Amino acid sequence: MNIFRSIRLRLGDLWQVCVSEFRSILADSGSILFFIVVPFVYPFLYAALYGNEVVREAPLVVIDRSHSEISREYIRRVDASPDVFVVAQVANESEAYRLVAEERAYGIMMIPEDFSRQIYSDQQAHVDLHTTFSAAMYYKAYVLTATEVALTMGREIEGRRHHAASERATRISVRPIESEWIAPFNPQGGFQGFLLPGVLVLIIQQTLLIGISMVSGTQRERGGLASPFLLIDGHYASVMRMLLGKALCYLHIYMVSSLFVLVIAPWLFGLPQLTDPLTYWLLLLPLLLASVFFSFFWSLMTRHREKAMIIWVFTSVPFLFLSGLSWPLSAMPAPLRALGYLIPSTPGVQAFVSVSSMGAQLPDILPQYFTLWAQALVYFLITSLVYSRLLRRS
Repeated sequence: MNIFRSIRLRLGDLWQVCVSEFRSILADSGSILFFIVVPFVYPFLYAALYGNEVVREAPLVVIDRSHSEISREYIRRVDASPDVFVVAQVANESEAYRLVAEERAYGIMMIPEDFSRQIYSDQQAHVDLHTTFSAAMYYKAYVLTATEVALTMGREIEGRRHHAASERATRISVRPIESEWIAPFNPQGGFQGFLLPGVLVLIIQQTLLIGISMVSGTQRERGGLASPFLLIDGHYASVMRMLLGKALCYLHIYMVSSLFVLVIAPWLFGLPQLTDPLTYWLLLLPLLLASVFFSFFWSLMTRHREKAMIIWVFTSVPFLFLSGLSWPLSAMPAPLRALGYLIPSTPGVQAFVSVSSMGAQLPDILPQYFTLWAQALVYFLITSLVYSRLLRRS
């Protein structure tokens, strides 16, 4: 009976701490904003920004110094593509840069004087493309369109020069291997389908990090991190029970928030949903635990609630890069890759994108899955040690 009584006592302590933490959140408008409002608003904000998936009719200005038939044909085909719109052809660079400065165009294409002469003398012709990075998607549209048109016209010119016995033989000699570019899990090549699934995971981690830091800063301003958690019904609970009870509170909140952010919101936006419920819940539990204990540990840097925004908001962009979503991990230096695996969003983004967009099952994401569990355990133990030291000091 003593064992059952001890277990019941410990479970009661966890529940008391959980309820107390939940009351602290409801008493703080800033915490309500980050824990309840932001996870339901941010997905719609990102969907509104990237809902068009791809950029069409990117404005381009052209300087044609060749004034030849083949240069005009090249410009016509670039303009006829769905991704680029030639807004003007100007005589010099100053006029072109003026249009860019007025934001009437975001790129300049320069065709040199010897363009046609180089082509007809069996030399490689060059086209200069200058773009601004005020919108990176415009750069993608310009480069892909200019490259595709150049390759197509190059094959046509080569075919006219080297006639074979038949039209099919000529086509084979010009392009012996047919190739086709296909994006397996993003066939439309859209930005929302590529970026948003990973960003949704980052939203969960960052709202937890900022919100928990605000709660921690508020508690430290009022006298201590542990009060009133350690003293429960006339007895003292351990630091580990206190942390687990607080984690239980955030798990309850984010089980609901994550269901909306990771399942309902992608369904509303038409994003791929290839995961099954069992894999989703098995992945969600270590992801939330790792994010919660990661936030507990780093919230100790926050002595005042106002500093939570100052310290942690700017980390969203570095965390996104370290996740390998916008830049492949294989191309990162080893120290940055190691740093990324100290952050739950790195394995979390990789695992969630794999299961939701690519149809991966749990055996396919075991490295990321075990990394999340390891992060949850390590951050829990480190935070327990730091909390205990802070309590001994006070």
